[in-house]
Amino acid sequence: MKPESQDKLVCIKAGLFCIILFFWVTGVALICLGASVQMKLSDVSVVVVETSSGAPMVLTIVGMVIFFLCGFGAVAVIKENSILIKSFTGIMLLVFAAEIIVGMSAYSYRDTLQRNMLGRFLKVLNKYGVEKPITRGVDLLQQEFQCCGATNFTDWFNMSSGIHQNSVPSSCCRIVQQKCGEDALEHSERLYHEGCVLKMKMWIGEHFNVIGSVGIGLGFTQILGILFSCLLVKTLQEKYVSM
Repeated sequence: MKPESQDKLVCIKAGLFCIILFFWVTGVALICLGASVQMKLSDVSVVVVETSSGAPMVLTIVGMVIFFLCGFGAVAVIKENSILIKSFTGIMLLVFAAEIIVGMSAYSYRDTLQRNMLGRFLKVLNKYGVEKPITRGVDLLQQEFQCCGATNFTDWFNMSSGIHQNSVPSSCCRIVQQKCGEDALEHSERLYHEGCVLKMKMWIGEHFNVIGSVGIGLGFTQILGILFSCLLVKTLQEKYVSM
């Protein structure tokens, strides 16, 4: 193989390794982000399972897929195996297509998902005082997010759960004390006024800004990775032809 061709091969491999490394870092970032969200919501998991679509778990799984895909790609490049590199490229194309489809679907149905979240949360509130795991989860969530009810504290007035009329759970109080949630309208200054659905959406939205940035970087990296992989396969074929 000519020296200039060998230099070209080395440069392409180095570029692809850099792309794989960035891809790997992105995967690790998604795993850490998904894990941090799950840890944040671990104490209120019973409520979250009933009101969310399992997004933290999806993030973690996607991150793990990317992590292992990078290992596969690195092995393919080291071995200079055209079949493995083509397989790596094909998998990246599938992952990229899946990301686009999921992203477009999530954007299209974001309003519906938000409405469903509100409806599911109201159903959860109806189980308060009836099911102990739900009761504990709601209390922890209201204290964690400093919120009360689904849209606001008056949601509790319409619940069929074990709450006295015109009263809210003590976990709605800024300072939790026994019976501090009774006569909520007269003593509303004691309570958190914002609903938990809004607070959760705001918190998730902050994390989705990070996810969006990671997603843009991930998509750009995948396109470069596919281009470099195709270029590497072409260069390897030229190498074997010239031998």
